[in-house]
Amino acid sequence: MSKNIHTAQQYWDVRSDLFANYYKKPSLFDKTFRKAVYVRTAVVLKTIKEFDQPTVLDIGSGPGVNSVTWLKNTNAKFLLGIDFAESMNEYARKHAQAEGVGDRCKFIAGDFMKHDFKGEKFTVSAACGVLDYVKESREFMQKMDAVTTGAFVVSWPENGLRMALRRYRYTTPVYHYDEAAIRKLHEGLNIKSLEIMPMQGGRMSVARK
Repeated sequence: MSKNIHTAQQYWDVRSDLFANYYKKPSLFDKTFRKAVYVRTAVVLKTIKEFDQPTVLDIGSGPGVNSVTWLKNTNAKFLLGIDFAESMNEYARKHAQAEGVGDRCKFIAGDFMKHDFKGEKFTVSAACGVLDYVKESREFMQKMDAVTTGAFVVSWPENGLRMALRRYRYTTPVYHYDEAAIRKLHEGLNIKSLEIMPMQGGRMSVARK
């Protein structure tokens, strides 16, 4: 019998607590098999620290745990989180307030690809665990480029056993990328350098302007 297929929004809208716990209350399994979750948080944090009082865009901000970590450990003056799962945004707002950074951030419901930023730009933008679910990756990268003035950071899952297991378990489509595909997706963008680094289950890219 075939499984029901959901959009990424439907899939994650009911998983805010589960996803938050990957960060806040990691199990031994998480620490062993989900190392990439913590590595990508650290890469974005390091990138934000390259700038003085930057503004940050967290695309697919989820429960806001990454957002709060970045705000608490940098001098970022403002962070906007956008996620189409409203349950995630509600969690993020409460978490930010509880951690004392609620006045430096805002979480909105929306689809990054469709949202009108009305000319607003950000020093650093990040998409962690997002391109896994994006079919129109070229358009996504072009928009990241358009709304970013300093650097944009993206995590990229690779093909392999982990991806095969995700395709079996998940009820939403997932996508993978090799290094050649990542480089191709950055071609034609307004960047001066591209750093690609390996991590468990994939790669991270930092495109600097």
